[in-house]
Amino acid sequence: MQARLTLLLGAIALLVSSLAGATLFWALKREVERQEITEVSGKLELIDHLIDMQNSASGLHDLAATFDDMRAGQGQLGIWIVDAQGKVVYGGAAPETLETIGGRQVVLQTPDGGRMRGLRVAMNDRILPGAQLTVAVSTRTSSQFLYAYGTALLLICALWVGATVVLAAWAVRRSMAPARRLSGQAASIQPDNLARRLPLEDTDRELHELVRSFNRTLDRLQSAYQQMEGFNADVAHELRTPLATLINGTQVMLSSPRDAQELRDALESNLEELEDLKTLVNDMLFLARADRGERAADLAAVSLAAEARRVAEYYEATLEEHAVRLRCVGDATVAANAGLVRRALANLISNAIKATPRGGEIVLACSSSAAGARIEVRNPGPPIPPADLPRIFDRFFRSGQARAPRSEGHGLGLAIVRAIARMHGGDVDAASDAAGTVVGITLRGAETPSGPANITKT
Repeated sequence: MQARLTLLLGAIALLVSSLAGATLFWALKREVERQEITEVSGKLELIDHLIDMQNSASGLHDLAATFDDMRAGQGQLGIWIVDAQGKVVYGGAAPETLETIGGRQVVLQTPDGGRMRGLRVAMNDRILPGAQLTVAVSTRTSSQFLYAYGTALLLICALWVGATVVLAAWAVRRSMAPARRLSGQAASIQPDNLARRLPLEDTDRELHELVRSFNRTLDRLQSAYQQMEGFNADVAHELRTPLATLINGTQVMLSSPRDAQELRDALESNLEELEDLKTLVNDMLFLARADRGERAADLAAVSLAAEARRVAEYYEATLEEHAVRLRCVGDATVAANAGLVRRALANLISNAIKATPRGGEIVLACSSSAAGARIEVRNPGPPIPPADLPRIFDRFFRSGQARAPRSEGHGLGLAIVRAIARMHGGDVDAASDAAGTVVGITLRGAETPSGPANITKT
């Protein structure tokens, strides 16, 4: 950036100096040309007056000496009189006309290669009908002056551009010093000191928003890093127990000869653990895909009340076992993936059954609003501690930090509910008090993706 800014300022200085130099040179050249024409105009008026004083063409020969004296006194002056037939009456060999400007002004080239600028007018027909008088001055002196001026101007512009580049490099380097300091401080932040933040003190006001944005990014990074560490620890804890069970059980079976029934019982037990591990891995893969921003596919108009009834029928036996009632109220239709909606409902009802005391009633309410379709599951039971309430949708989180028996799940149910809501452009929320707990999910009916299908089934 420093080099680009320096080069940019140098290019601007070069452009400005070039335009200024060209303008000054053009103005001076115009003024020199005007002075030349003014000088020629004065000589022309004098010569034309002398010619008008003569009575005939023969009188021109008497003026030859006067013209010679004028040319001698003005070494760069040229006078030519050419008759109607193109014959030179006075002045010697006529110069070549290179350019005619405005009808009177001419640019001439003499036989020796020199250039002259002058005026050409018609003479008095009484003296020499059809003749033309040309008076011009040499441009050699003015050309030499303009050349010297242009050279000096070019040198001054080059020095000015060079000085501008040097000063710009110094100014840019000095101005970039705070950014370099912040860069060094940012580079010093490592995974073991993610709590460090860039200071706003002694930082230029223009960099404050950048520092705040970077610090907010560090906040998110620290939170994600801590969540990842906790997630890894939870995964290791969840996998350690079934793996230890499989290893120990297999070692016991291999320690001595076993009959076919014992081997079958051991394989069935191992299969249960493996199925449990498979469910855990599938849930983790589902959450990982949702975290990458994948959206729900195969969207269709879904009646939430109809899906709630289907899930309730599936949990009839569990509800009877826990002596809990489930009541579904309201309805709403939303563009969603029916399989994912059923999975979210199943997780919400399953958690509500575990938290509801015997004889209690769970209410599953469906409604719609401008924000989208909403599902609320209300269940009585002990309130969730306020400190734990914001974290109930985190992976592997269990209120009170107590590990539930493995038969009660892995602690991913509500995390999957939140992932399903976000895959449909919605979100989740929860509230809990002495009257019970309410967990809500909002579905906004995300549009069908135009690309390849993402998550299509549970």
